[in-house]
Amino acid sequence: MNLHKPEFSPDSSSIINTVSGLHSYFRDFQSYYKVVKGQLLSKLEVAEDELQTQELKQQLHDVNEKIKYFHVLNNSISTVDVVLQTEAMIKEFTVTKEN
Repeated sequence: MNLHKPEFSPDSSSIINTVSGLHSYFRDFQSYYKVVKGQLLSKLEVAEDELQTQELKQQLHDVNEKIKYFHVLNNSISTVDVVLQTEAMIKEFTVTKEN
């Protein structure tokens, strides 16, 4: 399985698009680290020596911490994304040409 970290590159300068992009980005990162966690747990099950076990446990600790951080980021930006998708905010941030 080829596992790649998510990459973020906004396709426009719209605040609504940027926030929606960040929401997807943080959600993808959270999923990415959940897969990494599963891979580490699988390796831990078959680890044969204490040094390898300790190293995998440290990596697992680090990944769990990242999962928590991305969970918070994902939930926070989700709230912002929901608010920005309201009609009032869409009108507020939609660029219109003035005549």
